[in-house]
Amino acid sequence: MWNTLFIKKSSVQHKLLLAFCCLVLFPLGLFGYVSLAITKQSIEQQVVAGKLKSLGLISQKLDIMASDLTAISNIYFSNEDLRSLLLSPPDNQAYQERAKKQFLTKMIVSYRYAYMWLDYYTSIIGLNGIELHTFYDGGKIGIESLKQEPWYTQVTELNGGVAWYADPSPKLIPTVNEDHYVSAIRLIKDFENNATIGLLMINIGEQFLYKQYSDALQPGEYMLLFDAQGKIVSATDKAKVGQSLSAAPYYERFAGGGEYFNSRIDGKDMLVTYHRMESTGWTIVCYTPVDTLLQNVEKTKWLHLILFASVLILSIIVSYVIARKLSVPIRKLYASMKKVERGDLSVRSDVQGSDEIGELAKRFNQMVGRIEELRDHVIEEQEMKRRVELQNLQSQINTHFLYNTLASIRSMLLSRTPEAIDSVIVSLVKLLKKTLSAESEYITIAEEIDNLQNYVNIQSARQDEKLQVEFHIEEEILHKKTLKLLLQPLVENAIFHGIEPQEGTGVIEVRGWTEHDQICFSVTDNGVGIGATYGDGEESGLTEQVLSSANGLGLRNVQHRIQLHFGSKYKIDIRRADQGGTSVVLRWPVFTRIEELKRT
Repeated sequence: MWNTLFIKKSSVQHKLLLAFCCLVLFPLGLFGYVSLAITKQSIEQQVVAGKLKSLGLISQKLDIMASDLTAISNIYFSNEDLRSLLLSPPDNQAYQERAKKQFLTKMIVSYRYAYMWLDYYTSIIGLNGIELHTFYDGGKIGIESLKQEPWYTQVTELNGGVAWYADPSPKLIPTVNEDHYVSAIRLIKDFENNATIGLLMINIGEQFLYKQYSDALQPGEYMLLFDAQGKIVSATDKAKVGQSLSAAPYYERFAGGGEYFNSRIDGKDMLVTYHRMESTGWTIVCYTPVDTLLQNVEKTKWLHLILFASVLILSIIVSYVIARKLSVPIRKLYASMKKVERGDLSVRSDVQGSDEIGELAKRFNQMVGRIEELRDHVIEEQEMKRRVELQNLQSQINTHFLYNTLASIRSMLLSRTPEAIDSVIVSLVKLLKKTLSAESEYITIAEEIDNLQNYVNIQSARQDEKLQVEFHIEEEILHKKTLKLLLQPLVENAIFHGIEPQEGTGVIEVRGWTEHDQICFSVTDNGVGIGATYGDGEESGLTEQVLSSANGLGLRNVQHRIQLHFGSKYKIDIRRADQGGTSVVLRWPVFTRIEELKRT
């Protein structure tokens, strides 16, 4: 289909434009597309590398935070004063209150200010009912309420190890003054017998975590921090804090070996980069919109498109002008060739130029001029040949006719009166005046019938009333044209070969009519017919047999004259008559002027 539409049936101009698109525009567009794709991939890789580096630095800060908090918990874990306080009897309230104040002043507050960059809160809850909280002196939380939390079993299993949990209990919210926080939780042991004497919780508010990565955020980005259970610990969007990320369709991809992936989130294409922290099991995630990420690439893409469109328009204009300069002369030359093909040899191409096309047009004009000269020469020779042939045929007909007529007059001298002979001679003179004159070969059918009537008068006198000729001619064809002396050979042939050999009166019927834009004439006799000479076989081939015989000279001349004047499709048709005898049918085109004949 492509080959048919764009190669076989397309013009040279279209082919040049198509070739230009294939060889120039397509590679240019492909190069631009590949260049943008490579640029996009390169920028994405650079952004990913930058984001991973940034996330690595944030993770280092959070790992330092976790390390410092673990160190602080170790100090508490091994403190003798805290051990004594947590082992004190529950009923010694005075001692406990005094020891709590001393410990708060000496340990908790002092340690907190020792790590100034950390914004943390300490909660110590003893099994003996003692509770110590940084900057909180409200109602007791109670160890028994915390034992009901799902994380307590895991903390117990760690047997003094540190566990990290987000929002471990809403009862601790007053101690941190924030709705969301994370806690480093461990059991406090009696190092002499390894018995559990309390619970240590070092709490970090979500705002402190947010400050660790907020400076790294770029416009349009957002980050979040989730723990090993998929719970969001901290996020740019505070509404998401405390929710579970495990329900997200892309959550499983965090378990893969990569450090980034692309996903469509909330109707936007996002580049998701993440880093896992080994110390806490948390994962920090950065969401970067791809359109923001590739903002400069989009600008470059539009710049490429504008440049490509400009080059495309300019190239099409230039290629169109060049293709037109090549194709228009070719089309003009082609149009001239089509006119020559239709027979107009007067056409000359007006294509000028010194290039190959101009030279081709010049040679074409010379060729057509030479063909026109040869045609005119051939036409002139053919016309001369036709005239000579017609003159020869006419002379044969005239000689044959005159010989038969004079022979008839001679035979009449012995048997007819001078008046009858005079009538025959008058008819002969009229006939010769028409047939031997130098007038045009074409006469009206009325004139041809008049000449035929004169000939019939001569033959009727010679036959001594043995011959009867009937004319049935349609009046509307009498003004039409025919060849001079065209019907006389047919009547003559019917008299000498059909009527004379038989006894009794012979009848010849001459009919004329129109049929399918043709003049039709038939000459039918009731003579002896042609069966004895040519057999009684089929009608097919009868005409050819008669014309090829010695007796068919006059008929051959008539047919030859018709074909020379009117064309090879017009022929004599010889048939056997229904009541015996012979019928000869003749046809030629209807015309009243020579110009009409040339158009046919």
